[in-house]
Amino acid sequence: MRNEALEQAARLLVEQLLRTRKDELFVITDDTQSAPEVTRAILDAAAAAGAQPLAVRVPAPRGVAAETDRELPAPLLGGILAQADIWVELNARWLLYSGPYYHAKKTNPKLRHMCLTGVSAETLIRCVGQINYPVMRRFSERLRDKIAAADTVRMTAPCGDTVTFRNVPGRPLSCKLGDADVPGTHLFVGQIGWTPALETINGTICIDGSIAPDLGILQEAIHIEVKNGAAVSLYGGNAAQAFQRWLEQFGHPQMLRIAHTGIGFNPGARRMGDILQDQRIWGSTTWGFGSISAAMMPPDGAQAPSHSDAVALRTSVFLDERPLWVEGELADPDLKKDGEILKQSKF
Repeated sequence: MRNEALEQAARLLVEQLLRTRKDELFVITDDTQSAPEVTRAILDAAAAAGAQPLAVRVPAPRGVAAETDRELPAPLLGGILAQADIWVELNARWLLYSGPYYHAKKTNPKLRHMCLTGVSAETLIRCVGQINYPVMRRFSERLRDKIAAADTVRMTAPCGDTVTFRNVPGRPLSCKLGDADVPGTHLFVGQIGWTPALETINGTICIDGSIAPDLGILQEAIHIEVKNGAAVSLYGGNAAQAFQRWLEQFGHPQMLRIAHTGIGFNPGARRMGDILQDQRIWGSTTWGFGSISAAMMPPDGAQAPSHSDAVALRTSVFLDERPLWVEGELADPDLKKDGEILKQSKF
């Protein structure tokens, strides 16, 4: 049975966001945990746009990022991506920060990489196909500028956990506006991410949404005590113990260090255990651990064996002690009008 909403979202992605042109080499990668209907829809849309599409499926590895190099034909994947004009990554066990990813980034400066790791049909429809892009772009740019201008940031959880840090003036913020027609790595809209002054991150982070790659939706909160940018204690039950074991299994100090934070505001996002969607839930925050890309922390980033993203729900965010979000609800008066327009969309 045809899924017209999925087909429409795939066409929007291919034609409007990626601006696919005739005869471009359009590579889709996925794995055996990916949603095959999403791959087919994007493959068909790319062919209809006149591109030369190729889908590459691999067995889902146990790890993600650099871990995948041990289990997948990394040189072959890297060689394919080095020739592509467009790469849509649908791998549930993501290739972002892997050997093929870094090889493609280094050798193929023209590559447009759309990172949609593990995206489901429902997520593509709600978080790509049903977005008011003109309003979202305006909202995102205003929010980005407010974050960039802030010196200090404080985030609190409903349980009372608080973490504070300082920003680095001039350090890039990842703010995707839906325009993926220029070289680089792109994601769908509804999140701003950045790497603060790592040594200034102190306090306790309450993670109560989900954790990727392996824990998924959380049934109990995890509390992470952070000193000078590194996790020194995790507590809160079995999930906390499991996350600590996962981070420590690599025997690498960077895996216990903060990589980035972020704020989510995609009105179509719901908690599904799909990390790309979960970290865009309206009023959520995300904390990354492990590897840091050079784009987030120039010039070299920070290498690590893997990377994890952990989502906190209903966060209160204060920029220089001015409220931006309060328990997941937008509080900044300059942003409220566009925020209400975005949330009025039908999902």
